[in-house]
This record gives sequence, structure tokens and C-alpha cells, in this order.
Amino acid sequence: MSSMIVPEREHVSEKGRTNVDHAAANGHGVDVLAQRIAMHVESLVPRGRTRCLDIGYGDDTSLAEAVHENVSRTDWRCIDVNRHPARLRSEARWSKYGSVDGRTIPYGDGEFDVGLLCDVLHRAPDNAARLLAEAGRVARHVIVKDRFEDGACSRTMLRVRKFVGNWSYGVGVPERYLTRAEFVRLAAEQRLVITALDCGLDLHRHSSLARTLFRPDWHFIAVLGRA
Repeated sequence: MSSMIVPEREHVSEKGRTNVDHAAANGHGVDVLAQRIAMHVESLVPRGRTRCLDIGYGDDTSLAEAVHENVSRTDWRCIDVNRHPARLRSEARWSKYGSVDGRTIPYGDGEFDVGLLCDVLHRAPDNAARLLAEAGRVARHVIVKDRFEDGACSRTMLRVRKFVGNWSYGVGVPERYLTRAEFVRLAAEQRLVITALDCGLDLHRHSSLARTLFRPDWHFIAVLGRA
């Protein structure tokens, strides 16, 4: 997956927009992730139209669509540094997707109810603080889906998973991932409060081997609000 923070290539391939980083490269994983995110969205905004922003969606257009299927009252905008192929830009479905410069989020303070960062922070640790702060500026609530490392073993396995899943896309492998303590400190430094921490996302239920090698408790969803 490419992200709005780390543009590994100038344009997304015309061959398709399949993201193996989002939800472990399988339909089951996308469904599980969308259902959990939808649950948090409904808890944060229990009624009325809900304005959502997917920040750094990369090559994956399926997640916002899947969350919308679970919560039909959500209205989505999706931004990334990469542009859609020209042949798609005139189609109505793609009107909610846009490209940005990768440095700022071009929306006003509190313009959205929910900002979503899915597997973005670990891709650009040097920019994670700025991105999280920007998300907290434009959205009243921020949902972060990412992965924790808890030592050398988990770091190695997460990097192996990234390499195996993304090697054909030309996507780099992160040097490391955030620990839980580092993520808590990062949020606090941006004056964001963690109101929910949902660990143990089982995105590999379709494969007992993958489930054994890549433990569900490494995946997490955090819900943050302004302090």
C-alpha cells in the first residue's frame, strides 16, 4: 500500500487498486476490519449523517466502501498523494477520492466527524506526529488502525509479512513499528486522548498458518479525541 505520506511511485497502476496492507489481502479481512471500524463510527456518532475522511488510503478503495455498507449514513472523502488513472476520474463512484500534496490536509478545523488512518503511521515514522495532529485538527474523532511491535521477534515477523505481501508492488518495508507505549506517548504529544483501544484484530482467520505466525494482538484500532 502506498500512503499520502510516503509516495513510493508517482501514479497508481492502471491494472487495479488492490491493497494487501489493508486487511491482509483477503475479502474476509476487509470485512472484519470494516465491521470493527463501523462499530466505532456508530459509537462516536450515534445518529445523523457522519462526515468521514480516509487519510492515506493508498491503493485500497475497498475499505471506505465496506464501512459505508455497514453504516450507510456515512459520507466519505478519501485523500492520498497518488492519483486515480485518468480513465476513472469521470466516473461518479470516484468523485470522493482526491489527491493531495502529502504535507497538509486541505480541510478546515473540525470539518469531519471522523478521520481514519489505516496502516499509515508505521509507513512514515518521521511524519507520524504531524499527520496525527492534522487528523485531530480536521476531525472531531480519529480512528487509527495499525500494528504494535513488542520486541525484536514481533518486529521481524511484521516486516516479513510486509515484504511477502507487498514485494510485487514496489513498497518498502518499515524499519520498525510503534510499541504500545510509544503510540500512547505520540497521541498525548498531539493533545489527543485515547478513548478506546481495540486489540486482537483477527484478519487471518482464513489461514491457520498465517494466524499462528502473525498474531492478532499485533493489530489494533485506537479511537482518539481531542484533549
